[in-house]
Amino acid sequence: MKLSIKEKVGYGLGDTASNFVWALMMNYIMFFYTDIFGITAAAAGTMLLFARFGDGFVDFFIGAVADRTKSKYGRFRPYLLWLCVPLAVIFVLAFTTPHFSDWGKLVWAWTTYNLLMLLYSIVNIPYGALSGVMTDDSLERTSLNSYRMVFAQMGGIVANSTFLMLIHQFGGENQQLGAQRTVMLFGAIAVVFFIITFLTTRERIQSSAQQKSKLSGDVKTLLANRPWLMMFIAGIFNITFGVVRGTATVYYLKNYLNWNEGRVGTFFLISGLAMIFGAMVTKFAVKAIGKKWSYIVSMALVAATAVPFYWIKPDQTELVFIFQILGMIFSGINATLYWAQIADTADYGEWKFGVRTTGLIFSATTSSQKAGMGIGAALAGWVLANSGYVANAAQSAESIHGILLLFSLIPAAGCLFLACIFMFYGLNEKICKTMRDELAARRAGLAT
Repeated sequence: MKLSIKEKVGYGLGDTASNFVWALMMNYIMFFYTDIFGITAAAAGTMLLFARFGDGFVDFFIGAVADRTKSKYGRFRPYLLWLCVPLAVIFVLAFTTPHFSDWGKLVWAWTTYNLLMLLYSIVNIPYGALSGVMTDDSLERTSLNSYRMVFAQMGGIVANSTFLMLIHQFGGENQQLGAQRTVMLFGAIAVVFFIITFLTTRERIQSSAQQKSKLSGDVKTLLANRPWLMMFIAGIFNITFGVVRGTATVYYLKNYLNWNEGRVGTFFLISGLAMIFGAMVTKFAVKAIGKKWSYIVSMALVAATAVPFYWIKPDQTELVFIFQILGMIFSGINATLYWAQIADTADYGEWKFGVRTTGLIFSATTSSQKAGMGIGAALAGWVLANSGYVANAAQSAESIHGILLLFSLIPAAGCLFLACIFMFYGLNEKICKTMRDELAARRAGLAT
């Protein structure tokens, strides 16, 4: 079933809102904790590891609750309306620095970060699952997720390219105040966009009225879903090394290239635009070689474009932008395909086992990403600490070497490994078409 441009844009704005949070978690949270909030890289990395693992465990059940939600607005859309304001409030608190002792700051960071990620999940998991029930057309899902990635990157561009500049604008020399006020602005915009998404989207694919299942049965079905298991593994590896590189980005730009806030903002702006372009051309890659091989090739090319940064010198600005633009184009393709394929695994579960658990599939997938975020943040924090990183100071050669490894060879190795293991993913265009046709026939039979 075809979707209107209005509905695709409305859906995409939900990820613009989400990406204000996600972008800062991916690229700035470690920098905020070490250089603004005032705790060590090792402490921040360890905290984020355990926080994200615990949060990922909770995520697993959020989708199951969403699958069982009944309201006049549907199963997934209501969460966007109900919880967008609490999410924005906790977002601000997570970027607020209290006048506490070091131990008190750790407790504050742990508490606000966990609350932020919990509310983010309760909003974002139903949001992601919503794409799986808006249409059952494979190409329309790819198109819908292309819109999602484009609008997600718009949020990412704004957050990443303006964060440091707005901190200075709103706080002057007081970076802590500037960070708080900047996130207040981002949170307010996010609330408006979530409400627009709620108003412009519709849930069309419904579970059979005859479908009744227990959570234990749903979990058993999920673990028997081999395509989803591959996506679960992919989520861990993809986000682990994405967070490693994202965390290293600000340190690389400020401490190795010695760029100011304006140039850092330009770097993120161009990176985001390149990723948008990648999302927009994804459908052409899918038509040419299919989702699976587009995902594998794009991941391998992300790895290839990360390697040169280990040898690029600080004065080779042109090479920095060339390889970053290429890498982000391939990342845009990869990110778009990831969520389109998750929706396909929900179809596979219904086709194979007769039970549709869209929310559980998306929440369990998000839990894998949270695990990856924890591993990636911890790895980055430990490498920074072990290499001797000192906040707001000139860095040693050893510290710079650690930053280079985090920005180039470590994420490249992870992405290349993922490209290799994804060859075992079981769904292709022929199987997806068969699933779609048979599921449509089943639903038509139940409706008569």
